[in-house]
Amino acid sequence: MVQKIIPQHKDKLGQDLAVNDCIAFPDSNTLFIGKIVKLNPRMITVVKIGGKTSFTTRKYPADLIRLESEVVTLYLLKN
Repeated sequence: MVQKIIPQHKDKLGQDLAVNDCIAFPDSNTLFIGKIVKLNPRMITVVKIGGKTSFTTRKYPADLIRLESEVVTLYLLKN
């Protein structure tokens, strides 16, 4: 049986990233709030949360900043 190796990724500030972490990421000159869906060997699959629309994209770990869940909760309640 082949064992899956879970890649270790770090964000721009050197914090470890894991699935379901809340993050901030850029896309088309705009900063979005999202969460990590999947860790790929080189890139991370993220989904935008909040707002009227939602989309999934892949980003390099150096493009992400991990956020504390309390900050994201307040953001979602305000918007």
